[in-house]
Amino acid sequence: MSQICCIRVNEDSIPVNLVGTDQKLIPFLLSVLNSQEALLSHWKDKIISIDLFSADAILYFKNGRRARMPIF
Repeated sequence: MSQICCIRVNEDSIPVNLVGTDQKLIPFLLSVLNSQEALLSHWKDKIISIDLFSADAILYFKNGRRARMPIF
């Protein structure tokens, strides 16, 4: 079961699904993801949601594309 929270990128609130992560790692993982705001804001297409795992994130775009982004 995943938990949902949000991050802000370019004034947009993007839902983040925390998938299979240890409760103790959640604050750290969200911090790392927030620190990648510059990278996230440079995507050409609009990000509509993110699945965050322990070592990477899957970005989902408005046009239906997906991209994997390592966070470590």
